[in-house]
Amino acid sequence: MMSSILITILFMIVIGAVIGGFTNSLAIKMLFRPYEARYIGKWKIPFTPGLIPKRRDELAVQLGKMVVEHLLTAEGIQQKMHDPVFKRTMIEYSQKEVLHILESDESIEELLKKGLHLENPAVEMKRKASSYISGILETRLEELKHKELEEIIPEKMQARIDEAIEPFSELILTKISEYIASTEGKQKLAVMIDRYLADRGTLGSMINMFFTNTRLVDKVQPELLRLLKQNDIQNVIITMLQKQWDDLKETKIETFEDKFNSNKMVNEVTVIIVNELPIDRMMKLPLSEAVAPYKERIIEDIVPRIVDAAGKYLSNNLQPLMEQLHLAEVVKGQVETFSVGRLEEMVLSISRREFKMITYLGAVLGGVIGLIQGVIITLIG
Repeated sequence: MMSSILITILFMIVIGAVIGGFTNSLAIKMLFRPYEARYIGKWKIPFTPGLIPKRRDELAVQLGKMVVEHLLTAEGIQQKMHDPVFKRTMIEYSQKEVLHILESDESIEELLKKGLHLENPAVEMKRKASSYISGILETRLEELKHKELEEIIPEKMQARIDEAIEPFSELILTKISEYIASTEGKQKLAVMIDRYLADRGTLGSMINMFFTNTRLVDKVQPELLRLLKQNDIQNVIITMLQKQWDDLKETKIETFEDKFNSNKMVNEVTVIIVNELPIDRMMKLPLSEAVAPYKERIIEDIVPRIVDAAGKYLSNNLQPLMEQLHLAEVVKGQVETFSVGRLEEMVLSISRREFKMITYLGAVLGGVIGLIQGVIITLIG
């Protein structure tokens, strides 16, 4: 009798466990299966397709919202970017990559050919340099056209020119005196006297009657030298130079345009500057050799600064950047392209163990229910 009761209870437990486990397993399967609706004739079988295939579009929308609103948020990324450990990791990674590039034995020309797909980097660099320099010169020249010379010349240089006027006038008088006192100067002076007297007709002939040419030069030369040594002559020259200098300072640059071709001047100056640039030599240098004097500074100073600046820029502009990316739509579009089988694999890869535990729990609960039913039947019987 006792054994019959135990067999009944065990039988009820087994049946309950099987039913409970099978029911939970079936419920889990019905989340995904069948992938498509099933029909008997025109009558659609209930619960087909499975829950996830049936709600895939809604699932895609909700996943997109979940990623943007709860997982991949601007606040979360900003917090990560401000994390000292993350920043240190990014700096070390960037330093390692930059160091690898800087130690390359390839020439700058070869690297530019590979990186920027330039056929002749040296020619391209010269063209860019010419365009840049000529642009600056043309802009600067255009700005200076309507300015006076006084506005352009530095004040210190103007002061030096002002101070140099008196010594310069003395130098002019000294050179003139030296020339007149020289044999060549005396000969030139004699020729000038001859021409002067010849142009004066009768008056010139009368003077020649009283003086020979040589005697007249001998008279004029000392008097002319004495005249040049007088302070009044020097003051006249100083006043004249000062007036010319003051007038020149008040002259606008555009006044000189008819004296030279500005476009031609810009082109010529640009060519001179570009030819002085060591572009050809630099293009042939290995990158490691070209940056050797600056490598330590680049790695230890410039790279951390760039990484830090890039991090701050991204952090400050992350919200509008993420809005422009439309991540929710991207996630939605990706999920919609997934087959139901792939969605099932993704979910099971994450929750396979939990689903198994739910199946086992159903079996345990079914077994407990079977046990209770068996005890109740035994007591009633």
